[in-house]
Amino acid sequence: MNKVNLLICVDVLCVLLASQSVSSGDAGDQAYKLLKENCHRCHGVEFKHDRLNVLDRDVLVAKPVTDPDEDPYVTPGAPDASRLWRAIVDDHMPPEEPLSDEDKATIKQWIETGAEWTLSTERSFVSEYEVLQAISSDLFQVRRQERKFQRYFSLTHIHNNRKVPDEDLQIYKAALSKALNSMSRQSAIALPRSINDSDTVFCIDLRDYGWQEFGVWDELLELYPYGLKPGTVDGLEQYEKIEELFGADGFDGVTHFRADWFVTHATRPPLYHKLADIPATEQELLKRVNVDVQQSFKLGISRRAGLFQSGVSAQNRLIEYHSSQNGTFWLSYDFQRNSPRSNLARFPLGPKFEGNPFDSVAFEHAGGEIIWNLPNGLHAYMLVDAKGERIDRGPIDIVWDSKNVAGTPEIVNGISCISCHRHGMIPIDDFVRSGNALESAEARRKVQELYATPADLLAALNDSKVAYLGKLKAAIGPYLQVGKNKDRPIEEFEEPISRVARLYDRNLDLEAAARELGYESITDLKNQVFSGGLFSLGLGPLAIEGGTVKRAEWESREATVSVFQQAASELRIGSPFNN
Repeated sequence: MNKVNLLICVDVLCVLLASQSVSSGDAGDQAYKLLKENCHRCHGVEFKHDRLNVLDRDVLVAKPVTDPDEDPYVTPGAPDASRLWRAIVDDHMPPEEPLSDEDKATIKQWIETGAEWTLSTERSFVSEYEVLQAISSDLFQVRRQERKFQRYFSLTHIHNNRKVPDEDLQIYKAALSKALNSMSRQSAIALPRSINDSDTVFCIDLRDYGWQEFGVWDELLELYPYGLKPGTVDGLEQYEKIEELFGADGFDGVTHFRADWFVTHATRPPLYHKLADIPATEQELLKRVNVDVQQSFKLGISRRAGLFQSGVSAQNRLIEYHSSQNGTFWLSYDFQRNSPRSNLARFPLGPKFEGNPFDSVAFEHAGGEIIWNLPNGLHAYMLVDAKGERIDRGPIDIVWDSKNVAGTPEIVNGISCISCHRHGMIPIDDFVRSGNALESAEARRKVQELYATPADLLAALNDSKVAYLGKLKAAIGPYLQVGKNKDRPIEEFEEPISRVARLYDRNLDLEAAARELGYESITDLKNQVFSGGLFSLGLGPLAIEGGTVKRAEWESREATVSVFQQAASELRIGSPFNN
């Protein structure tokens, strides 16, 4: 081979190697796009396979909880040991239109090269000083008498985390808006107002949600583990300026709340009950919304659907709906396993109450869930026991959450219900109207009167869903239906509150911890881990490759100070503030 030919061959080889390198580098972006376009709706929006979100790498590479001997969905470096790849290469998934050979090759290469997302971000770092400056500037423009009603939320630490794609930032914003409006006592949907150029700090007016009364916000302050008074001269100057602008009666010491903490914690008891003003008993709620369950039963104006199995229970379940002052009022009756009066085919005309003319065929329930319209059209939720008293969590032997949205299989009032009813009421069919075992002609006529026909049930469900989706779109559409997603139906987006809660509850790696502490340089925090008191706080794993700390430990308190606050104090970032 002559010298010219050799040089040509070398040039061609270099081009091929460069092309391969670029292809490997792009594999993560391409794989993410393919999974989002072809798989995410079923496995991430509708969750047709419990807890599987194909855009959540931690879920994909984790060992299966139910069967540790089974392969993960994705085993980095090993396509054949990846259930996701086996389903794709066998044309099992996507079921309707399998991927092309080229797309399959992209997924395979992505797994072979480590199954990492390479989603790049161009966001500039936003400092804590800039956050405080934006708040003080905004407060200055608010009329003095209205400043005491202003509260601020920040997503700055999420924005600064380069592992969070831009699209996920929109989900965080949607989650904040939905959480706020899902606990509102007012009649209008109110969006949090962005106050800085980077779109990371948001302001709300407590009056927009009916939270202006004394004491409503106090419990939030008591539970917040991230309150800091700045440790830098510049930061302290802005803090004191904010304090002065609020005035003695308006400043509670916390300049802003982390939006992801609020979304995750305020949507579950005790904060959910406090902010949404959920009453202590079913009877108090019925009086508030002007619904008389027993009278409606007697008059035959309530409507029912009886299920022998539902998505949250293996037992019978009865759904009953009424008209109320804010719209349709739905309540369920749930039953203990093997309870003698839990069979709706034999006992469909409960509940047992004084004066029930069908007492001999009345069921006895163990509790239930109540769903009703807030004044703004979104839904409120309440779990009750057999006596109608409010409870925080549904008993696991009666109902459960297979998706573990709240980090537990228990159904936690608020967040679990919001996730399950992400599009409003869930389609149901009745099996009691034509499937009851009653012998009495009078009792059968009462069943026909109360238990809805398929057409009536479908109409009620559709009317409720359409009304809810309209309000949901008003609350989250401005954040999700943007850019290329402008015309995408609101139902095709994943439920934002449950997504943020899952992301929030993950273990913190070095980058996440650095961003939450306000570090621009991850290395700077890493160098501090083994010095001073950080190691004694249990933060040593952050300095180890792949090491993490648990969110619960990060927030855990000794006396009234969280580990995060102690770390911030040790690093001289700020001093703990607790109400």
